[in-house]
Amino acid sequence: MSKEFRFILKACKATVRKTHTGGKKRANPLFTTMSVAPADDEPGEIGHAEKVLSNGDFYTGQWVDNYAHGQGKYLWTDGCMYVGEWQKGKTAGKGKFSWPSGATYEGEFKNGYMDGKGTYTGAAGDTYRGSWVMNLRYGQGTKSFVNGDYYEGEWRRGLQDGQGRYQWKNGNHYIGQLKHGMIHGNGTMFWSNGNRYDGSWEEGLPKGNGTFRWADGSFYVGVWSKDSKEQNGLITQQGPLVVMWIGILRRCLQWT
Repeated sequence: MSKEFRFILKACKATVRKTHTGGKKRANPLFTTMSVAPADDEPGEIGHAEKVLSNGDFYTGQWVDNYAHGQGKYLWTDGCMYVGEWQKGKTAGKGKFSWPSGATYEGEFKNGYMDGKGTYTGAAGDTYRGSWVMNLRYGQGTKSFVNGDYYEGEWRRGLQDGQGRYQWKNGNHYIGQLKHGMIHGNGTMFWSNGNRYDGSWEEGLPKGNGTFRWADGSFYVGVWSKDSKEQNGLITQQGPLVVMWIGILRRCLQWT
């Protein structure tokens, strides 16, 4: 119990925090090089064109006046590629973007951004399916991690934020609130051995009122805090076992 509880609480903080590194790296528009016409121009006759830009990029597909419009493919000199729909020089509609690393995004685009419903598959095999706003995960979505973990719930600005469920590959799982990619708010942690914690969390650790229940039915209910002066509660055991369980809890969390 002691080693497991300490390990899982640290895992809550570390694992959820590290799941979305790199999201902000894609915050800028990907396709601004093709924005060569005023947005309020009415498209003329649609034709086909093959264009080599001055920077070495290449476009082939439907063309209206002086910009990409309709179906087309764009190749960057760094190895990136987009195949899909365009509107007045920007990616808009459905398409697929691929990186030299092997990562891909397939779904909806708007004004040159990944925006709408889409699936991102990382080079290592991690996969996110859900909503996007301006290249960031935003709204409802699910992510399967390479290490076997899984998250389903709300996202904001590329991080888990709101109500969600995080499933570890070892069978432990958390259901509740998250903030900025960390367990924060009210929620329940379930361990595969039958133990569980219900209550308040702050930055990945229990904070405030909460109840820890052992699989045998005994439980501790009270106030949780890193500051031992703020801790108080009740354990449903009798006699000297009370002292024993309090000692175990404090050693588990290293809060003494």
